[in-house]
Amino acid sequence: MRKNILIILIAVLVSSFLFGCQSEDNTALDIEKPTPEIQVADTNLKLDGEITKIIVSKTKGVNATVFEKYEVIETFKNIISGAIKESGIVNMANPELYMDVVYENENKQSFYLWIGEKGQKSTLMKTDDTHTIYTVSEGMNDMVIELVESIEN
Repeated sequence: MRKNILIILIAVLVSSFLFGCQSEDNTALDIEKPTPEIQVADTNLKLDGEITKIIVSKTKGVNATVFEKYEVIETFKNIISGAIKESGIVNMANPELYMDVVYENENKQSFYLWIGEKGQKSTLMKTDDTHTIYTVSEGMNDMVIELVESIEN
């Protein structure tokens, strides 16, 4: 009888020890986990300053069209700043257009541009971050199409 009680007691102690080791409730780790309110990601595409001109071409640097009119630059500015970051890593085909944004301080920011059909979204990608894309809304895409058609005419 004593032997059975001793075996049961040892089994209970070993079980409780193993059960305690597998607990996932570790208060030290919970303190270090960031809360969702802190992890607010900026999802819009940012520009680096005041734009002086925008250069658009179908082949990088060949037959480039330079836009320097205020109204056109403001339209491009709205298109770019309204683009929303998409999550995940991407694998895209070659871009339809190359776009260089030139700022007052002569710095340049380059983008790849894929144009959707009317009523669809377009896609922008920074040339220095080819793992992230930004989508342009359907309404803004119609503006992109108008600007591109002005290049072709």
